[in-house]
Order: sequence, then C-alpha cells, then structure tokens
Amino acid sequence: MIPETYTAQKGDTLSAIANHYGFSVDEIAHTNQLTDTNKIAVGQILKMPKPETTQAEQENSDNWSETILRFVDSIERPIAGLVVRLVAGDTEVGGTTDASGCAPLVRCKAADATIAIHVQKHVTRGGGEKQVATYAPSAGKQIVRVQSGMHVATTKLRTHKGTPERPPRVLKPTISHEKLETRTTAGNPITCSVGCECPNTDDLKLGSNNPYRDWVKQAAKRTGVVPQAVAAVMNAEASKEKSGKWKADSKSKKSSATGMTQFLDGSWIGVAVSSGTYLNDKCKQVGWLSQDDKGAWRFKKADGTYVTGSGLERNLKKLLTGARTASDKNLQKLLDLRYEPEFAIMTAMDYAKANLNGLRTKGYAIDGLNDTEKARIMYLCHHLGLADAVHFIQNTIPEEDVVVTNKKGKKVVKQNGAEKLLTAQIGKEGTKQWLKKASNDWINAHRLWLEDFMNRTIIPSAFACPGNKQDQLGDEEEDGTLLKITGKLKK
Repeated sequence: MIPETYTAQKGDTLSAIANHYGFSVDEIAHTNQLTDTNKIAVGQILKMPKPETTQAEQENSDNWSETILRFVDSIERPIAGLVVRLVAGDTEVGGTTDASGCAPLVRCKAADATIAIHVQKHVTRGGGEKQVATYAPSAGKQIVRVQSGMHVATTKLRTHKGTPERPPRVLKPTISHEKLETRTTAGNPITCSVGCECPNTDDLKLGSNNPYRDWVKQAAKRTGVVPQAVAAVMNAEASKEKSGKWKADSKSKKSSATGMTQFLDGSWIGVAVSSGTYLNDKCKQVGWLSQDDKGAWRFKKADGTYVTGSGLERNLKKLLTGARTASDKNLQKLLDLRYEPEFAIMTAMDYAKANLNGLRTKGYAIDGLNDTEKARIMYLCHHLGLADAVHFIQNTIPEEDVVVTNKKGKKVVKQNGAEKLLTAQIGKEGTKQWLKKASNDWINAHRLWLEDFMNRTIIPSAFACPGNKQDQLGDEEEDGTLLKITGKLKK
C-alpha cells in the first residue's frame, strides 16, 4: 500500500524512494515542488503522488470499449467527408469521416451500450439526418466496417417506384454489414466523392494522423522498421483526441509528462544531451549545445553564459523551477519542443531504438525478428523499462519484490515483482480475473495479461492499406504473439 507521505531517513535518496513505491523521480519531485532532486533532508516529509487510472486498467474493465466505425462503399472504397453523429447512452460524438472513411472514435463506459449511427442525408433526399444503423460493441477495442451501397456511378437505372427509406439496421460484428442507402428518390445510385489515402507507395494508412506522415516515415528509417510498425508504437504511446488523432498538446495533471509522447522534464533533458539523438542534433543546430576548448559539452543559456561540468544533465535539471518550467529561456524552449509532433515522434522512436540496441548489447538476437516483433519488443521495453524487459524475456521476474540492503544499511528494491507490476497496471480488482486464469500464480498472471495487452495494442496492420502489406503484417501479428517472441529471444 502506498502511504500518503513518507519521512526521509538517513541514507535515503529520491530515486530509491521513487523506485520502492513505483513512481518516477520527476513525479515525486513535481508533487513536492523540489528543485534539486539530488538533495533531500533527513526528516523531510514527502507527499506521495496519487496514481492515475492507467489505460491498461481501463481496458481490463468489463465496462469499457473503444469503437471506430469505418464507412466504405459497395466496392470497398472509403467514404470520406460523411457527416455522422454517433450516440451511445450519455456519450455523443459528432464529426466527419476522414480520408480512410473512419468516423471519430467512440468510447463507451457501459457494457450494454449500443451505438446509434446517424448520418447526414443527401440533399436529393431532402437533407437532414437519419439513423441508419445500430451497433453493440464488445469490451476492448474494435474497428467495425459499415458498408453502404453508395458508389460513384454515371449509368442511370430505371426509376424505383417505392420508397428507399428503411428502418435502422442492426450491425453484426462478425459479418459484412448490410447496405444502408442505395438509391436517390429518382431511383439512381447515390453519387459520393471519395478521397482515398490509399493506395500510396508506402502502403501506409494513418487516417486522422496523416498530418504526421513525414515524421512517421523518417522515424521508420532511423529505427530500421516499416512505418506501420512506428505508427503502431506511436498509437500505443501517444495520448489521443476523441477522433483518435495523437494529441500534441497533452499535459499530465500529476507530473511533468508533456506532449504527444508524454516525456517528463528530466527524461527530455536526458535525451537532449545524449549524443546521436534527433533532439541532440537539434540542440547542436540551434547552438544550445557546443563543446568548449577541452572538448567538454556545455549548454548555452539565454544570457550567453554556459551550463557545463561532468554532470551536464544534472546541472541542467537544477534550472527547472516546476513542471514544464525553467529559469532559463533556452532551456524552456527545449522543454517546449515536446509540443511539436516532429520532435515528440522522433524522440520516442530514438528511445525505442536505444532499447533495441540495449538488448543487442546484452546478446539478444533482435535482428532475427520481423518488424511486428520488433515493434512489440520496443513497447515491452517502454512499458517495463529495459531491465525488467530483460527479466520478462528470461522469465525471471519473481512473484514478489526482491529487497536487498545497500552499503548504507538501507533496504531497497533490487527487482520488481510480478504482483506489484500487475497491480500497478490494472489495480487490485483487475488482477482477479488474471489470477483465476493463472491458477493464482502471480508470475503467470502477469505474463498472460501483458501478452494479451500487447497483442491487442501493437497492431501494425491497422496502419497498412488493404492489400499484400496489410496481409503480411496481419500474419506477423498472428504468429508473433508476445510470449512466442520472448521465447525466440530467451537465452
């Protein structure tokens, strides 16, 4: 159980306290408005952050679902620009379908919620709105295809004598959906203008995230995987708008986590001073980072003076005055780059690439994996951290935390246990169903849950245009479940 406060003891460090209770140093520092994370006093009372409900915890609730309705015409082309209104209980989402035919995402909290699908009628039908179908989502995430009889046609058919109006249809998730509207009042096929994102040379389908296409492609080249794999990892890591678009201006209320990929202040500074990263190159380009006469790296402040020394990262963190704020204007500009999708995407994938390289250094055959498998291992490292990811691969995560006594006589957590890792993600209530599946074995329960979560979260085929690439990635997803991948890597 996490206490509301903790009183610092002799020999304590902020990192040890954070590790023991499952927080980051930045989270505790932000909660207590600490400007120097390297100094705490004996007897100092530290407030513990309040854990947020995680995405994983939401996904394991029987009362949660996410549904994307994709509208296509009778020959499978997406219907773009269709005005829709989707109603599920107290939830109402309105908007237009994107270039891939997808309507804004609908989140339902009630297990028995039914989505009523309303569309704007064609002017030849008198305009206005009509409910054309309903759909009852199941728990979890789903993409449902809604097929209409609409398509571009110039050949006139004989006038239909009856009325084309019909009651709303009930959509079934396991079969192709029935046609909705097929004729105008004159009996002719309804004409709709379709703008397609696919096909394209990369077979990349981003939907509402298409504005980020160039950065996804560039990140793919830097990381050495297909862009669909990058998009899948980004979609898992990024905070999102209701439409499913990755949210560039996201801010955590509980920590300094900021931007599309939710980097903490300290983590962002760490990447900035790491040689070879995209963010590091940017800092050099604008003159924030340079070398002195002895070859040591330094950071140029707005007043022309430099932050230098062997602990450059640590010294820069001393300029932080609170979450997302710094006393120096240049450092503030660096922190604000988190709001720019270019740097959020590139930095996230640099971090993922560094984790893969870390596994290579430890002797794991990363290069023997396909791109879907690499994407899932990237997210495994993001989710657990590199050290615990290695233990997961080797199946050496213990049931309970391994606690040791350090040189100063202080007990610290040397290795996280499965019970803490699983509970931190899905809460005590969420663990019950997985413990039942694993015969009350915490280690197997954690592995089964994480495999299920990963297999449902990292889906590169969802970002591929229909055709060979989508089929290939779909096969990789089916064959490359998380435990199969770790089984291949295990030494």
